[in-house]
Amino acid sequence: MFSVADNLFAGYLIMPDKLDWLNKHFVLLKHKTVQETADTSHYKIPFEQRELAQNNPQAEDYIRALAQKGCYPEASEFLAYNIHQRALAWWAYCCVLSLQKELLQVPHKPRDISEIGVRKKPEIPDWAKMPQDQPVDYKSDPEYIRLQSELGNIKVSTEKLIERLPPGLWEEHLALRKRLYGEFKKVVGMDPDELMTYALDQVKKVNAQKEACENSAPVYKMREELEAKIEKIRQGTISRIKEALPKKSPAELQEQAENAMDAVYACITAPTEKNAADCLNAGNACPEIPEGLAALVSFWCYGNLTPNVDRVIKTPPELAPNGMKGLLLKCALTPGGTRGFRERTRLYFEIGKEVVFGHNNWTEFMKNEDPPHRRLNLDEFDGYLGDKAPVKAEEAPAGEEASAQKPPVSEPKKFERFKG
Repeated sequence: MFSVADNLFAGYLIMPDKLDWLNKHFVLLKHKTVQETADTSHYKIPFEQRELAQNNPQAEDYIRALAQKGCYPEASEFLAYNIHQRALAWWAYCCVLSLQKELLQVPHKPRDISEIGVRKKPEIPDWAKMPQDQPVDYKSDPEYIRLQSELGNIKVSTEKLIERLPPGLWEEHLALRKRLYGEFKKVVGMDPDELMTYALDQVKKVNAQKEACENSAPVYKMREELEAKIEKIRQGTISRIKEALPKKSPAELQEQAENAMDAVYACITAPTEKNAADCLNAGNACPEIPEGLAALVSFWCYGNLTPNVDRVIKTPPELAPNGMKGLLLKCALTPGGTRGFRERTRLYFEIGKEVVFGHNNWTEFMKNEDPPHRRLNLDEFDGYLGDKAPVKAEEAPAGEEASAQKPPVSEPKKFERFKG
């Protein structure tokens, strides 16, 4: 039996739901055991976790064991199947709100799709460039000036030494050299100086012919033709992708995201048929972004697939949890922000854990005129967005959005029965 004070507090905490939370260790769990969750909510135990589920048949023990193993996506999936529907919608809302806060700190810089497959010329540093790629003014080089000065000194010293030779000795040397060059020319056809000049000219001609041959050789022509075909295919692929992708401007996406979050918050605080229908319409308008998928999850949590119609079609129990699983994956993979994939999967589980404990719910914000997602400063909601959870920086964020300064984190809350 529970006291009147306990019941009053329970009514304050989740009065709009009137949920049977007092019989659960996690106050917002629907089923006590894993098997009951599988039978009632159609939860499929992952093959790798079957033994763990057998050893931990109680729902809260199974969640704790998954978390201790670091299987946060699996723990979040089970939590989605076992949490009350309205709390599931609030969990989805908080996860999207956490992602929005990340993207405000480090926005994602989208890449133009036309750049896909482009062969970019590597940037070569100045010190690694070839001389023809980096013209050098040798005459202004200090080393060149020094060598020219040394050559001048050597020339002057040589002339002085020649003047000191005995008379007629230098003339005999020149005459002997002339006769040797003449004999060499009779055999070779050129004297050594002419031969050296001819050799340098031949090297230049061979290099020029080689370059011309490379440009006109069949293999190089085939390479050019192949590159042209590849570029044509690439351009055609880009054209088809652009035609298939939704043609939405950033302003339109921003408006649809705000409308979706408005619908989600309204449906959570007041789950009426009109608000449920608004979630469906807002989600269908932008299912490709997290906000739109969160709106669809909120609609599925409503429990009726045909709002504003006399006939009630009950929502399949696995529809909302499957949508939540996709939403968490989409949020975790969103580029930009301050966290990587593994950090986000753990963070979203921490948010869900606080929701199922009853520590995080929407009643605190219902007295405010503006919903949380309409506030310019989200720092006041850190305790609701998991920012105080012990998230370890296990990897860098995806892509070019390097890490920003992460806020300090505190110790995690223990798995325990919530006491009002």
